[in-house]
Amino acid sequence: MRIKMNQEPLGVAADVVYPQTLLRWGDSHPSNYLTGYVSPDEDTQKSLNYPFPYDSEINHKVVLWAGDIASLQVDAIVNATNESMSDSNPVSDRIFQRAGPGLKEEIAFEVKECKTGEVRVTQGHALPARYIIHTAGPKYNIKYQSASENALHTCYRNVLQKAKELGLHTIAICVINSVKRNYPPEEGAHIALRTVRRFLDKHGSSLDTVIFCVGNADLAIYEALLPLYFPRSKREQRTVAGQLPDDVGGPDGEPVMPDRQIRIIDNPQHAALHPDEESIDLSAQLETSINVGDHAFSQMQGDLDQQRLLGERPYNDPLADIMVKEIQHQER
Repeated sequence: MRIKMNQEPLGVAADVVYPQTLLRWGDSHPSNYLTGYVSPDEDTQKSLNYPFPYDSEINHKVVLWAGDIASLQVDAIVNATNESMSDSNPVSDRIFQRAGPGLKEEIAFEVKECKTGEVRVTQGHALPARYIIHTAGPKYNIKYQSASENALHTCYRNVLQKAKELGLHTIAICVINSVKRNYPPEEGAHIALRTVRRFLDKHGSSLDTVIFCVGNADLAIYEALLPLYFPRSKREQRTVAGQLPDDVGGPDGEPVMPDRQIRIIDNPQHAALHPDEESIDLSAQLETSINVGDHAFSQMQGDLDQQRLLGERPYNDPLADIMVKEIQHQER
């Protein structure tokens, strides 16, 4: 993409939403279910070691908003798409409709594709937003759970990193995981929230506003889970201390589960590729992958029965072999 800096968005329409008019997460009030009695003996120690402590400055950067992402006047909005960048969903359709024909032309002649987990940047064209950061979310299959989770984390991390590289300060992020691709909404929300929290912990000065722009179907999920990663007070931190999932992620929010760090002892391909290693971490493999979309999980079919009928994989992929070992390990 030819980045055109310091230009005003083209064709800004009257129904524009400005981020400064939206309620900051830190200014919102806890829901009733978060105001109950907290047992000091049960939750004090968890609260003291809480991995996502109360931070008023970070909370003031975060917005939860159910609305039209295409109407936001921010530095960049996020569009969740597929690898051919042709996905049709309500959010993408609205973005393309409002952006005008220039967006389709830029994608067709300059961008062309986006591998799973990667990002591509286009101009905002007729949108109020200056840029669109496109990313291709993964398909979800319980057999390849680790791969799917890591790919989704990579989407969110790469979106934020790209915003930082471009010197952007306000960004609106849609829900990248999709029920259409079989991704469980709640699991996807956990990954989104903790990835953003970890990024703000490390690079908070680079962003002034991060808007979680969700639809009505996801609003209740985000309202329930945001306090776990962005507690609005020390009291709320104590209240939610026992509600975090076992996997709270690594330093960047990436999924880390001990039982998914498996030993590979009988795979000759792995022995040849990693002669000095006794074990391999699937998360690390995906974390260092150049093209996440090249791996087998990004091509998965939604029908598990159909997969069983298909039999062997069509080609030899070391990472796919590792995934099979993980499945066998879990089944045992």
